Amino acid sequence: MSFPLVSVLTPSFDQGRWLLDNLRSVACQTHPNIEQIVMDGGSSDETVSLLQSAPPHVRWRSEPDRGQSHALNKAFSQAKGEIIGWLNSDDAYFSPDVLETVVDCFDRHPEADVVYGHAALVNADGLILQMIWVPKFSYTLLQLLNYVYQPAVFLRRSALDDTIVDESYDSFMDRELWLRLGREHRFQRVSKVLAIDRHYAARKSNARPDLAEVEGEQLAETYGKPRGPCIGAQREAAKLLIRLLGVRALSQAGVELAFDGTHDGHFNLLRRQLTMRRATMPGVQEWQPYPERSKS
Repeated sequence: MSFPLVSVLTPSFDQGRWLLDNLRSVACQTHPNIEQIVMDGGSSDETVSLLQSAPPHVRWRSEPDRGQSHALNKAFSQAKGEIIGWLNSDDAYFSPDVLETVVDCFDRHPEADVVYGHAALVNADGLILQMIWVPKFSYTLLQLLNYVYQPAVFLRRSALDDTIVDESYDSFMDRELWLRLGREHRFQRVSKVLAIDRHYAARKSNARPDLAEVEGEQLAETYGKPRGPCIGAQREAAKLLIRLLGVRALSQAGVELAFDGTHDGHFNLLRRQLTMRRATMPGVQEWQPYPERSKS
């Protein structure tokens, strides 16, 4: 197995509550060649003090920016790795062997430019709510439903241009990237939970539904969208099937975790997997404002 440099890019703004979890999940990885680049948008919480005490493999700046996409592109411009990971400040890797698994997958599949895997849905306090099982790659399915989860995705640098995301998107920049790369590049799934997707009321996808509506139309104009009288029903059926197939990944909740997480027993996890939609999870319904970044 080779040991290429893996660059983990972390855009950050006022999420110091979870940043330490993020940093620790990268620092504990068994892969020996890692750099993490944190671009913070000028946070006013504990973020800067956490970054000041970060280990040597972490490089960071804290200054006003033009938003999450701009921060991510700034981090990418500083990255030196052959393999690129994207871990928002409220994300974390699931277990200590994630990067080792990903590098091995790239070694075994030299034709692949994107490696992705399953994820765990966790709440604000790190409780595992569900497993997010993802199917093998299908561009047609991706047009119907965004089933590729950003913190569980890794990219070959050679597949990217000078920037990683399109800054005209402030919410769907990840899906735009998958659709763009999916036209010409090979995606390879690993059947392993790679990262957590933190679910709470103030996350952008919950607090800014207006962005989802506008940018969804923008994506449809650029990349097309499935047509037909039953598209909405097909999308909901696909979501349900993917949630039910998550039962296959429940056993991975018992592995050594790289983040400060817990689970409340197999029965409760199975019950939520089989019966609860994401929107009905406790603690998610109450709207909270998404923090506005100051602009440079």
